[in-house]
Amino acid sequence: MSKPSTEHNINVPDHLIKELLTDSEIRMVKQRLLIINLLEEGLSIRKIAQQAKVGTDTVVRVARMAEKRGLRRLLDKQLKTKKSKTPWIFGKSE
Repeated sequence: MSKPSTEHNINVPDHLIKELLTDSEIRMVKQRLLIINLLEEGLSIRKIAQQAKVGTDTVVRVARMAEKRGLRRLLDKQLKTKKSKTPWIFGKSE
């Protein structure tokens, strides 16, 4: 199956998302959001991995995915939160 040629912005109600995703998929989404929030706080990759109970490679993968897809801006706009002044630096200590 090929990707659609154009992107469609579809608004999916929250209750429908819960019906479409499995329990493990919902946990993964929550875990990714936790990792993104911890990155915004400026924690190191190792500290985030410990708190989220994942490997450092998972933290790096989520951070890169978030940067590449502009999730940071999207979340700031969606949640109307103040943007962090700390860039996502790999290996940054507290």
